[in-house]
Amino acid sequence: MDARSDHVRAGQDLGGAVTGDSAEARERAAADARVGAADTVRDVFDQLGVMVVAWEGPEHVAVAANAPYRQYVGRDAFIGQPWSRVMPELEGQQFLEILDRVYSSGETHVGSEWRFQIRRDDTDQLHEIYVDFTVTPRRDADGRTIGAVCSVVDVTDRVHERHEAALRTAHAQERYEAVHDVVVELQRALLSMSLPVLPTATIAARYLVAAHDQAAGGDWFDAFVLDSGMLALVVGDVVGHGVVASAAMGQLRAVLEELLRTERELDTVLGRLDTYAAHNPTMRAATVAVVLLDPETGKVVYGRCGHPAPLVLAEDGTTRLLDAGAGGPLGTGAIQSLAHTTLARGEVVLLYSDGLVERSGHSLDDGVRELSKVASDAMVNRSLPVNAAASAADRVAELTMELMTRSGHEDDVTVLVAQRLAQRVEDLDLRLTATRESLHQVNAAFGAWLAALGPSAADRFALELAVTEAVTNVIEHAYPGGRPGVLNLIASVLPTGGIAVRVGDEGRWQAPPSKAATGGRGLLLMSQVVDEAEVLHPPQSANAPEGDRGTTVVLRHRAHRDAVMASGRSLLHDETREGDFPEADFEVVVDDCDEGPVVRLTGTVDLDTAERARAALLGAARGGVRSLTIDLTGVHQLASAGVRALFEVREQLLANRKQLVIVAEPGSPAAIVLELVSLAYHHPLTAPPTTA
Repeated sequence: MDARSDHVRAGQDLGGAVTGDSAEARERAAADARVGAADTVRDVFDQLGVMVVAWEGPEHVAVAANAPYRQYVGRDAFIGQPWSRVMPELEGQQFLEILDRVYSSGETHVGSEWRFQIRRDDTDQLHEIYVDFTVTPRRDADGRTIGAVCSVVDVTDRVHERHEAALRTAHAQERYEAVHDVVVELQRALLSMSLPVLPTATIAARYLVAAHDQAAGGDWFDAFVLDSGMLALVVGDVVGHGVVASAAMGQLRAVLEELLRTERELDTVLGRLDTYAAHNPTMRAATVAVVLLDPETGKVVYGRCGHPAPLVLAEDGTTRLLDAGAGGPLGTGAIQSLAHTTLARGEVVLLYSDGLVERSGHSLDDGVRELSKVASDAMVNRSLPVNAAASAADRVAELTMELMTRSGHEDDVTVLVAQRLAQRVEDLDLRLTATRESLHQVNAAFGAWLAALGPSAADRFALELAVTEAVTNVIEHAYPGGRPGVLNLIASVLPTGGIAVRVGDEGRWQAPPSKAATGGRGLLLMSQVVDEAEVLHPPQSANAPEGDRGTTVVLRHRAHRDAVMASGRSLLHDETREGDFPEADFEVVVDDCDEGPVVRLTGTVDLDTAERARAALLGAARGGVRSLTIDLTGVHQLASAGVRALFEVREQLLANRKQLVIVAEPGSPAAIVLELVSLAYHHPLTAPPTTA
């Protein structure tokens, strides 16, 4: 080939390149005419009022993100990286799974007010957010899905504002309204919302009413200790919704509990329950799962009548299904069978209704697999760890309910979780000197020990008040003359459920004063707020006075944990966990109004603060010659020493023919004590003005 031929061929190649470049330039010019110049589009994209990010490929590699999004997440250089590397904290929060779903199905996914926990900088600190988002598929020229685009709006402030408003509304409704949704209230009445407090297991439960109005009815759960020491765990589901299903559920639940308490063998229980259901059309085809757990040994016997298999989670997050012991639904004549397994220390068993795993367009097996992943992440605290519950049982119950239902649910959803504890709950054993300072030490130590068990707010209030009274009695009466003495306290969790506390001294018993005196109300309060309050004296020599060798007060109370029941969007994450009491120091505020002085007490009014309260009250009343209003709405514990101060102030005012008005929130700790001692009070909104 000669040089000329080479020159001609080179010219042809050059001409082709010029032609190709011109075509590409024409396409760019056409695109600029339709969409805008690339630089302008990029500038507009960066200034959008909504956050936008785009991914490509099955690994979801970031290909575009506008300035609001980059600023929001606090990361700038992530283009070209897989999203699992850019935001690894999203693992277990169900978002990466959405990207997989959109990429594989080519269908848009919309989320409303989803809770996420993300890092907004290079630190390990997680920030909790709520967002609305839409993930749409990205397609190439042939219509094939090549990635996804997500638009995001932060609605955290909106959610918090609505949540706070909902809490205020719920509080107002609790105080002023008696009419609620009839089905939800019926469900609440028929269900046992109390869970036993045990030394070897922690139990948690959540119940979410069906999304449609008046749709609640069929699900139920139960957890109670049998005389044999076995813990019975039950989740069931009656076919249908509404009042009829609720009534059928209530009957089945009551019959099953009675059978479990009276029959020794679980197969007999299930057989008789099947026969019972067969005679009532509303109960036929109901499903139930029953797990009997020995918390001491971990031995489990269980049976499933047409119900989804319980899930067991190990401490490292590995899962296994209890898919044996399967039989048909109740009342259908199907053969029922049992299975056995062992729950290791630290392991969790999760029972649930099928509403948790049902998904439109997906099989129940798909739902169970998703549940296994979500529950595993919750078990090891991998998903949404900020403000997560301390116990695995609470985390699994809360997060499986939240994450599995955030895309919507058509049916009731029930979750019941029990963890066999790695170690038995240790007793609280205190030996102190009986001084006023020791009351604070006891209250702090007992309060922390009790809080770790998670009892209901009512049970915690009762036990803390009773212990305060028992310790106050030792400090005030066991060692006369100011002689220091021993104060003992031992608190333990009973194997059958509940809490026992022994408060003892080595002093001399003093009989309580007559009813006419202003003191002596400590024993009254103890006996009325807890199930049992017993005064014991050790054996003594002949002719010795009663209590000559010390006194022990024994308190027993069947404390329970609260299950959580909600409907619609009211099942929101709440950083203030139920049972937590405000940690406010004692404070006195005096307002000298035209109508007369108003004294507001805040915090704890006990042996240590009662004298300060009494002095402030009498000072405001000028020794009893001015009428007085006492506001107790900020008091979270009113002990007998505080009650004594109120009676003394009242007597001083009565002697001068002046009026005393006490204000308290109905149902509050202060109001409960006032009612026990027959001391009248007014609601804050109905309190009459104090007249001089």
